Amino acid sequence: MLSFWDGGEGHLARVAHLVTLLRERGDRCLIISSSAKAARVRTLTPEVEIVEVDTRPESRLPAKRLPQYSHAFRHAQRRLALGFNDQDFVTANTGRVLEVLRAFRPHVVVNDYHDTLRIAAEAAGVPVVSLAMAHGLRSGPTLGAWKIHELADRPLPECLRSFNHTRAQWNLAPYTDERETFEGDLNLIPSCPELDPVQQRTNDVYVGPVMTPPAPPQRRPRRRPLVVSYLAEGNNRPDSAYPRALAALVRAERNLEFAVMGSARYARYFRTGETFLGMVPAQRYLDLLDEADLVITHGGTTLVHALERSVPVLCLPWTSSEAAWAVRAEEHGAGMLYPAYRRPLEWRVDDAVHPSTPLAGHWSLPISAQGLSRCVRRILEEPGHRAAAADLAERLSASRSRFDLVDLVRGAGR
Repeated sequence: MLSFWDGGEGHLARVAHLVTLLRERGDRCLIISSSAKAARVRTLTPEVEIVEVDTRPESRLPAKRLPQYSHAFRHAQRRLALGFNDQDFVTANTGRVLEVLRAFRPHVVVNDYHDTLRIAAEAAGVPVVSLAMAHGLRSGPTLGAWKIHELADRPLPECLRSFNHTRAQWNLAPYTDERETFEGDLNLIPSCPELDPVQQRTNDVYVGPVMTPPAPPQRRPRRRPLVVSYLAEGNNRPDSAYPRALAALVRAERNLEFAVMGSARYARYFRTGETFLGMVPAQRYLDLLDEADLVITHGGTTLVHALERSVPVLCLPWTSSEAAWAVRAEEHGAGMLYPAYRRPLEWRVDDAVHPSTPLAGHWSLPISAQGLSRCVRRILEEPGHRAAAADLAERLSASRSRFDLVDLVRGAGR
């Protein structure tokens, strides 16, 4: 098995767990990492076999000012904002990945959100196992059913041209939707059908959370409830009001304990210590979730791991897919979408994204310490949230126990 990693520690953690399971059964697994990221891989996953390969072209794309991120952007809009609508860059990146695949000749590639890997794997004739909560979106609502009516049938910009230009270089059929970049011959969805905002297809398999399952409940007695915060960073996401608002809440709230995970954008508001933990290894991250009474998350992998531990969630999403998962958790009564995301979308033209096409989004969400406090108190004081999270925990556990991950991955590679 071979997998790539170049950022996104939640993605690395679950791939590393899968690697552990495969190695225990006698398979060889490699994680390909750029030289810049290899040290971090070794810190987080010291047992994993790592090969350093710089798969990104040497030329750097011009820096662009990013707009306030909107949960209503589809993936193409984010890529446009990052300047990735660039045929030469995508083709060069695909070519470097293809060189790696031809050199190592893996039986199977696990793709956890690497956008040119599928093209390279198809060109090399290597089967792909996709591991991502966001795949399957082509079979369901693109922006979450609760917002799609606000688009008034206006199309969103997409960036198919670059991917299809690249696909043509290796005589591959064109994509019809840029979200196909994350699909594989087999799609492992680390969740359960009840929590999924989209529709299952024949090559989608719900496997429950990928990573160590929760420990038997042996919660330490606490004088005060524990609130764990982890909102993913990186990927050139714009500044958010959340770190400042969270820091103000931590200073003002004396009846709660907090454990805050994060890196650079939190450093100016917190000192490393008991409250601010920085970025921690995967097992420490899971241990914190085991102890939590509430988890604040952007709505991705952490949402699933919290619910599997019967812990309700407060969600402040980055992307449309994360917002859709957050709404599903709220509909089940297992948490809350931060209320500001219920505001109607605004249409704007922003040159940083597209010079002439109006985009739908939340361009300046009011995130405040007072708003966070109201949500936190409501979730903690209403016992129904914990009970609803426990119900979803049972469903996630059932999905986890239904399949053997090693057998699934091995089967895709035959």
